[in-house]
Amino acid sequence: MIIKFFTQLILTTALLQFFPADAGELQQYTPLTQQDSFRQSFDLLEAYQVMSFHFPESPSRQQPPINVEPTSLGVVTSAQSAIVVDRASHEVLFEKNIHQPRSIGSITKLMTAFVFLQTKPDISAPAAMISEDIRLGATLHLPIGETMTVKDLLEASLIGSDNSSTAALARLSGLTEGDFVARMNETAAEFGMQQTTFADTTGLSSKNVSVVTDLVLLFDHALENPLIAEITQKASVAITGSSGRVYTIQSTDELLGSFIDQPPYDILGAKTGFLPEAGYCLGTVFSHEQEGEIIVVVLGSETKEGRFQDAKSLAVWAYDTFDWKSL
Repeated sequence: MIIKFFTQLILTTALLQFFPADAGELQQYTPLTQQDSFRQSFDLLEAYQVMSFHFPESPSRQQPPINVEPTSLGVVTSAQSAIVVDRASHEVLFEKNIHQPRSIGSITKLMTAFVFLQTKPDISAPAAMISEDIRLGATLHLPIGETMTVKDLLEASLIGSDNSSTAALARLSGLTEGDFVARMNETAAEFGMQQTTFADTTGLSSKNVSVVTDLVLLFDHALENPLIAEITQKASVAITGSSGRVYTIQSTDELLGSFIDQPPYDILGAKTGFLPEAGYCLGTVFSHEQEGEIIVVVLGSETKEGRFQDAKSLAVWAYDTFDWKSL
């Protein structure tokens, strides 16, 4: 018993030295405003997963931001996996279960849009959905047979997360669905997404699987396309069909227009995702007028509101904790 007691005492002392009393600050921010605040308990070992993963070095890699609050470990998230990355240096600022593969839902549509635009379509050309494009599982924002433009379908896909419009884009590419999905997987490999598999174009399949580190690469590359960036910054869009009817589509990203999308903050692009198997997911590229750009990805948040809370809180924490100005 005495030996056991001294063994436990030594282990406890070692842990206290590794985690000093003032090294456990974890922050929690409000859903969509800055007025109220609350704190939650947390698992210290889970919270300590900060800045241990590193993306591969590249010749163009810039200096990472400076941590000016080293005792702040991050925020409590309901997301099963989460990551915050400095976009310029690819330095990981926060991580949680980053190696856990998960279904990603409609985040898939970001890759679909990128691959579709790689076919160099005429986005002003007339286009219409046909019955073969219909996909269940979400709101059908545009009717069958109504003529609009290719860009309208792209906006319905990325802003309203419309499954049928997304399927129409794949069809309009001239590729079979199988060939289109194969091209999505090839593009993922070209991006360096080594733990990602796409099984369909819409995200309705739970076999569309990735990890947050791979999705950072997807958001980084896809949002370099100016049209994708432009569309995914819109809180809503009004589409006029050939009949003269106007179809208004609200973004599935409720952070657009919130305080985190107003000076000094800005959202440079985002995409939501959901499946019962995936939970609620969100990837966002943020900027700050006095700081740098960051990529935040959360997978498996408990609720629709929770994914926005998680992403917003992580962004605010990152800009409070790191300094880009002195680089």
